[in-house]
Amino acid sequence: MSRRPKGTGNIRERDGRYQARYSYVDGYGKRRQRSGMFDTRTAARAWLNQHLAEAGSGRITDAGGITVGEYLIDWLGSLGMQQLEAATVSWYQSAALRHIIPALGKVRLAKLSAVQIESFLAAKAESGRLDDKGGLGPASVRRLQVTLHKALDAAVRKGLLATNPVDLADKPKIPPSDVTETVWTPETMTAFLSATGTDRLAPLWQVASMTGLRRSELCGLQWPDIELDSAVLSVKRARIQINGGKPITKGPKSAASRRVVDFDAEMVNVLRRWKVAQLEERLRAGTAWESGEWLFTNEIGQPVNPEWVGKRFRRLIADAGLPIITMRQLRHSHATALLKAGVHPKVVQERLGHSSISVTMDIYSSVLPGMQREAVERLATMMGR
Repeated sequence: MSRRPKGTGNIRERDGRYQARYSYVDGYGKRRQRSGMFDTRTAARAWLNQHLAEAGSGRITDAGGITVGEYLIDWLGSLGMQQLEAATVSWYQSAALRHIIPALGKVRLAKLSAVQIESFLAAKAESGRLDDKGGLGPASVRRLQVTLHKALDAAVRKGLLATNPVDLADKPKIPPSDVTETVWTPETMTAFLSATGTDRLAPLWQVASMTGLRRSELCGLQWPDIELDSAVLSVKRARIQINGGKPITKGPKSAASRRVVDFDAEMVNVLRRWKVAQLEERLRAGTAWESGEWLFTNEIGQPVNPEWVGKRFRRLIADAGLPIITMRQLRHSHATALLKAGVHPKVVQERLGHSSISVTMDIYSSVLPGMQREAVERLATMMGR
């Protein structure tokens, strides 16, 4: 007797009833079986045909007994194949290992519900800080939700889940924030540049204040990127540092981030003097100097590390007695000053390297009403009103 072909299943009569059974391979490559008992052979055949069709089309889902924790560990291990940014991978790892797995890791993946996810996020908002000092902020809770959604989307694609339970859960609400509430005025930026004029890396603070570049982009600049005669610089790379690790040089954040930025005549003078000072340092260092063309370096030619730049920035601010901000807020200060000066948002978008003008408009929406008032007053003046 010939053997029944694989994937066709079988029907057997047992004690006056009919058992239908078939096998399939789940998302982890394991062969599994399903069966059902029916009063008639017709009913058994109908059930078997339906499930064989699902198995053949890949619509069948079965996470078996795997837990959320086991699945997330496997998912994290697969991220290296997805060509994600190092910062993004670090973000997913932190969310999964420090928050999601400790809370939901023992739940069976197939049993994870939208209600459980909502309860998890609510608990994190109330008391989710790892230092036991209260709850996570709205943005941090949202990151946990995004991480879980990304991971479970992969589970759906692999046939482990039929639907993503995160899609059924209410999303954490993030109240709108105004990034311009904590920015420096042009007067404060001038005071900062004056206070740091004798700092060894005064040119870096000049470039940061007058171009609005991201910290990673500042650290990624090289001398060939600077055209002093034309007073422009090109953003071609970024240097990032993850959790105090070794800095990584990579491409800009997005296609729009790869851009050309104009700067003023005074910055040309600053950079010319810096080029001479850096050459003098190179001569003093001799063979200890690390070869390369980095714009901002330490005393032996090594490119400055992003995290060190951030710490140095905060120290200089404190020493100068100025309002404490981050380098990201310095970038916001640059953009806000331009918008308040009447510069078109499209120009600001191009300088900052935003993907679209709508991103710029959304971030700096609180500045726009004042611009509208100035615009209508100008129009009135032009019309002699």
